[in-house]
Amino acid sequence: MRSKRLDLPAVKSAAQAIDRLGSDNSEMMATRAIHINVLLEQVPGDAARLIKSVYNQVGAEAAISSQAYHGEEGAITDMIAMGTVYQHREVRRVLTTTAPWVRPWLDRIEEIVENAPETVG
Repeated sequence: MRSKRLDLPAVKSAAQAIDRLGSDNSEMMATRAIHINVLLEQVPGDAARLIKSVYNQVGAEAAISSQAYHGEEGAITDMIAMGTVYQHREVRRVLTTTAPWVRPWLDRIEEIVENAPETVG
């Protein structure tokens, strides 16, 4: 058995590699291969906790301050949302319908993810 590391720097290259296997649905699978980290600054604690919880639900992660995590009153935090292209899109899908009040932060994440070289390349 042979094995090697694959360098898949963008959704397009991941989709091409998956296509070569003869697999169906390569575009969606490719979005699960590409990881993008997004920094959001000055997020209110309640929004940060909610966004973090949904990232965790979809198998991704979001780092926030301990003060925001523990619900300290008035907490404002920077946040790093970490996930695959697919996970970022899934968080947006879930929160757009269930918590439209966090849309400003979701819009920033979407703008960065959808315009990242990994996504458009």
